[in-house]
Amino acid sequence: MQQTFKVPYPHFVAVMNFIERIFGKKQEEAPSQPVVFELVELSSIVQDEIKKQEELLDPVVKDKFEDITHYVGELDKLKNDLLEATPLEEAGKRGEKLGDSNRDNVVHNMETIHNKLKIPENNSPVVAAEFCIDAKSTLKIVLDNTRRSLMYIKALYPQEHQKINKGLADLEDTIDGLYSSVIEGNERIEDLMKISEEASNIKKIQNGMKASTTALSELAEKYESAKKALSDYDSRLAELDNSGDLEMAKDLENKIRELDSKISDIGLEARRLFTPLSKAISRMEKQDKNEMCVLSPENREILKSINENPFHAIEYDLDPFLSELASRVESGELGLKDHMCDKVLKQVHVLNDKMNTSSLVEQKKAYLSEKEKLRQELNGLSIYRQREELEKEIEDQQVLISSVNSDINSEKTHLNNLEEELERVRSVLLSDVRHVFGDKTDIKY
Repeated sequence: MQQTFKVPYPHFVAVMNFIERIFGKKQEEAPSQPVVFELVELSSIVQDEIKKQEELLDPVVKDKFEDITHYVGELDKLKNDLLEATPLEEAGKRGEKLGDSNRDNVVHNMETIHNKLKIPENNSPVVAAEFCIDAKSTLKIVLDNTRRSLMYIKALYPQEHQKINKGLADLEDTIDGLYSSVIEGNERIEDLMKISEEASNIKKIQNGMKASTTALSELAEKYESAKKALSDYDSRLAELDNSGDLEMAKDLENKIRELDSKISDIGLEARRLFTPLSKAISRMEKQDKNEMCVLSPENREILKSINENPFHAIEYDLDPFLSELASRVESGELGLKDHMCDKVLKQVHVLNDKMNTSSLVEQKKAYLSEKEKLRQELNGLSIYRQREELEKEIEDQQVLISSVNSDINSEKTHLNNLEEELERVRSVLLSDVRHVFGDKTDIKY
């Protein structure tokens, strides 16, 4: 039975090139068709490629790890041999002393190799490459630390020095060999992992675009709903404004405003009645505060009302207050000049005439009573409450429309950014896919 062998791809290329040099260039092949990858399948394809690459390199990494383990073990033995070795007789006492200290330095650094070069349990080329970088760094430190010491060792322990140098060189060559073996495959794995990440990123962006499109659709529905509601409320408000109830309410309000004006006029008239008494009243108030002439609680309340609200003061029984005021003016207690005394007494006489104040009081009561009736009639109309409610609804819908419109603009910007990012990542992914799988590859989304 004929036995067949699988030739590794690099060796296959070399063989084919050799055959071409002997027999001439092969006939031009028919142009190959482009390979199209489905995005949904790209991640699994990439993972399969990574697995194949790792399986291809696994035995290589395993063999090299075994060789490194062997050389580290050999260095351990050489370290022990160095400790047990006897220096050359011609070294002398001083030479032996120097040899001992430098031997200890070499031994210490060889122990560093043993402690730091731990073989990984994983044979992944990525892990192997990281191991090589750390191992080469450790060896460099050891060689830098022992370069001078090894010169002294060479003079005292030439055979051991030669074996240690060779052991270190063998270990370094093996590490370099492992790195050379995995670096290309490791770079390919890293490229494949990059493709996987980019494919995953595209899916995330597409999901984000889908979510953004859904959000825009929901916002558009919300916007149209708010516009319709606003239109309905505007129509209802217009109908309400054109109704007879509104005219009635406006008429009632105008009447209430007219009554308020009349009531205000009564208040001004009440203030004018007390204006000629202002100086005398001020003197009475000052003397009361200084306790020169203390007022009764009733008269003090009337005085305060005259100052603060003459409109209310005319409703009091003013006789006791006016009597005391006239008495104190006549006695000169308030210190007023004659013409001012005459003015005050004359106005007291006017105020004593009940007709002057009672007519104002009656008018005030009549106006307030009429105003209250009109206010109750106005409150009985629901049009203002309805109008208030409609205006509130209109304001709420206007705020909602503005807010939704702002959200729509923000979401559109977000979607646009995602689209631009998608195009960028797609371009990067296609470039990376062609770098790994060849120029005649494409991606179907």
